[in-house]
Amino acid sequence: MKSIHRKDLVFKALRCEETERVPWVPFTGVHCAKLIGMDAAEFLASPENIVRGITLAADKYLADGICAVFDLQIEAEALGCSLKWSKNNPPAVSSHVLENKVIEELPEFTRELGRIPCALKATEMLKEKIGADTAVFGLICGPFTLALHLAGADFLTDMIEQPDKAKALLDYCAEVARKMSIWYLEAGADVVALVDPMTSQISPRHFKKYVMSTVRPAIEEVKARNGFVTLFCCGDATKNIELMMQCGPDGIAFDEQVSLSAARELSCKYNVAVEGSLHLTTTLLFGSPWECAEDARRCLQEGGVKGFILSPGCDIPFDTPEYNLEAVGRFAVLNETPAKESGFTPLEEALASCDMAAEGFEDVTAEPGKLFVEVVTLDSEGCAPCQYMMESLYRVKDRYKDRLVYRETLIKSLAGIKRMGALGVKNLPSMLINNELVFDNIVPSDEKLIKELDKRLEIN
Repeated sequence: MKSIHRKDLVFKALRCEETERVPWVPFTGVHCAKLIGMDAAEFLASPENIVRGITLAADKYLADGICAVFDLQIEAEALGCSLKWSKNNPPAVSSHVLENKVIEELPEFTRELGRIPCALKATEMLKEKIGADTAVFGLICGPFTLALHLAGADFLTDMIEQPDKAKALLDYCAEVARKMSIWYLEAGADVVALVDPMTSQISPRHFKKYVMSTVRPAIEEVKARNGFVTLFCCGDATKNIELMMQCGPDGIAFDEQVSLSAARELSCKYNVAVEGSLHLTTTLLFGSPWECAEDARRCLQEGGVKGFILSPGCDIPFDTPEYNLEAVGRFAVLNETPAKESGFTPLEEALASCDMAAEGFEDVTAEPGKLFVEVVTLDSEGCAPCQYMMESLYRVKDRYKDRLVYRETLIKSLAGIKRMGALGVKNLPSMLINNELVFDNIVPSDEKLIKELDKRLEIN
């Protein structure tokens, strides 16, 4: 049988053609840092480190495609936002430059700003080293998420109260995305992925009004240059999946909160490929190799061999076991299934034996006149929607002084996953007040959050 380059499988899938087998693209992100014994900050500071880690991951996990740099803060940092660095996550935006400036005061957006040269150099090196056989994805921050990074919560308020101001910022961010798309293509990227996680937080009405027109410049630019382009949104983006396809990308990527079967039907309607949706924590991070292979089997059955790419729903957590990703790769590429009884505790058993209270996730009942706020996240240090959900609480909590206590429940631990199940939370991020789910996968405005908090104080 004629051999085929791995990247050609990715290209055929993005053209919605039938493939000999489904291509596999692990979004390894800063997990690559752990593979080479580094923390995330050291890894992301050097194109040589990035290339060494990603090349190793591509080889170990039998990847058909790889992401050059999975860091959605590069553009915001280049334009003047400060970052908070982490050892095991990409950095998070810690200050919003447009809280103290206007757009006209931002620096001219050039390819020499900030860490943009590092990302482009890493892309060039990856293309030269493994790009002959492996598809190289260049990931950029989508316009809507970049607007949040630059302006903070004021941008969400402006969408309601000053829509012209919000639209002007989005138009600016659309041009940033268009330029980044060109630079990644010039550096050798085969696919440009516009990653816009905050769009899962808005209604279809706002998606139509604010997002569709602002992702199109980059999509049209990439297509005009004969590249492939995808839209990527994490969280429960179900309500906007069809609109994402109507934007005209070659493919869309989403996580486990979106039904792959439903997305597959829309894929056939719009001739837009789909990419997903391995469970990020419950299988890849904490499952056994057999459970990971079974999750891959589910995705392959639901996705089919036409217009589908197997991938996780977001960048892989730093501490994801190598053997789990190897199991997915070997199953997807070689059709090898690990033994079910192979010395690993099944997730169900691990959760059953997990003591939530010992891990700091005990039940809390608010006293009369008090508030307990629990925010369930993937990780507010590495997930933009989770970050802005926590920021919404930080902005108002001092109003309540010692009457309010709060906790972030991360599902990057077994106890966090068990707590999420006990609360009945289905989507991330979510905010509960006095153990009642109030904001489900939606970042509240200050006004809405204060209203809900005050309501519960009055009830008490």
